[in-house]
Amino acid sequence: MPSFFAGKTILTGEHSVVYGYPAILVGLELGISVTIKSGHLTVTQQKDQYLQRILLLFANFFSISIEKLRTEISLQVESSLPVKSGLGSSAAFAAAVLSELAKFYSCDLNKTQLYTLVLEAENFVHGHSSGADPSIVVYGGLLAFKKGEFKQIQTSTLKNQNFFLIDSGEAIESTGEMVALVAANPYREKILQQISFLSQEMLGDLEKNRFNPKLLDQNNEFLNQLGVIGKLANKKMQKLRKLNAFCKVTGAGGIKAGSGYILAFHQNPIEFEKNLKTTGFSFFKTQLGAK
Repeated sequence: MPSFFAGKTILTGEHSVVYGYPAILVGLELGISVTIKSGHLTVTQQKDQYLQRILLLFANFFSISIEKLRTEISLQVESSLPVKSGLGSSAAFAAAVLSELAKFYSCDLNKTQLYTLVLEAENFVHGHSSGADPSIVVYGGLLAFKKGEFKQIQTSTLKNQNFFLIDSGEAIESTGEMVALVAANPYREKILQQISFLSQEMLGDLEKNRFNPKLLDQNNEFLNQLGVIGKLANKKMQKLRKLNAFCKVTGAGGIKAGSGYILAFHQNPIEFEKNLKTTGFSFFKTQLGAK
């Protein structure tokens, strides 16, 4: 069996989580699976700096020769997660590769160790990770995350609910660039505090088996105030709200082109899906809370 890890979306707390405020994270059905066998890496894989970093982290952790590791494995990747989408693809990829390496070399790798290694990999690709993506990718389900600590949220309210992820276009900017943009916002602290209050409200609702989709719209407005959502994504969300959907950008955002994926909820998903197909938007339907 290949090693599979699901991606994630953020219900509330983008950017504020970087500053130690809480965020609500949830696993997706979509993800990345990796199979490792004896063989050789492809030329593209040999040049992939992120993959090479992950291999080095594993080799150092288990005291395995990196040269030996690089020359005796073949790696096959299958993914249903779009890249640069704010859906946790880099963390899911790292977790799947590391887990599969542990199986191939018969190494014991528990979830705490896996989380630490995925966090180091994320720091390499993003500059400095809050730890949010590694936590939800490794542990799955529904998490409340704050300052590197997290707890599972036990709720039935999201079960069998259909959500939609709509592509607003790939962000040109990196996550690090968007974090720097927020850091330069003179009203940053006040806005982040408002996002924090909203995250706490959603957590309280979920723990009482309630879900208020209006909080998605409110969170998105705060992200707009931070300046991380571009015109293209906002125009698409205007159309979605005319269809009576609640929605927000999920991930770091982007302003020069697309802003990644938009998370949307509708009280009548069947009707909404039919209307979505007439818009020409690229989207997929999903349930949240994958483990």
